[in-house]
Amino acid sequence: MMNAFNRILVLFGLLFLLIGSGSLLLITIGLLNPQEWVPAPWHQILTPFTQLDPVNGWTVVNRLTVVGICVVLLIVSVILLLMELRVRSNKVPELSVKKDAFGQITASMRSIQDLVNREAGKIDGVLESTTTVKDTSRGIHLQCQICVAPYASVTQLGQEVQERIKSSVEHYLGKSIAGIHLQTHIAPLTQGPKKSHPRVR
Repeated sequence: MMNAFNRILVLFGLLFLLIGSGSLLLITIGLLNPQEWVPAPWHQILTPFTQLDPVNGWTVVNRLTVVGICVVLLIVSVILLLMELRVRSNKVPELSVKKDAFGQITASMRSIQDLVNREAGKIDGVLESTTTVKDTSRGIHLQCQICVAPYASVTQLGQEVQERIKSSVEHYLGKSIAGIHLQTHIAPLTQGPKKSHPRVR
């Protein structure tokens, strides 16, 4: 939770730096009038940046310095923002299993999905399975879709799948499963009663 809060603060800070440096750059080169866009009395702070010329006691060097600083800040903020967004998008979703003074133990969502699909595939009558893992405030919820053979009993097979999945995941994570939603689909009759190898997705 704290890690997510820190990321949000970093993103807001980078956005503030990006907008601030961009606005100051536009004001300095005369493309933005602070008296029209910034409410009083804040525009008085930015108005001097529109007067960076020799007539007002400033030099061209001063204006170039401000423009250079703004350009550098713009480039740095854009690079850092893209890096932050890329790191966040590439991060593998994970579930916190244990956290104590020694550190933290996590399990990737993909490992849980693979475990569920593998255990479900061991049951006769299950041809294929896909799983979605959700970590909520009330506990871990599993949403499973299984493709069953036409000869299978959905009631009996579904209960067996739920019990096997619950036992395996709880043993793996050491945490209780709050709920398992199981959705079944009948395989085409052309596949016959022969069980095929389960495909994990």
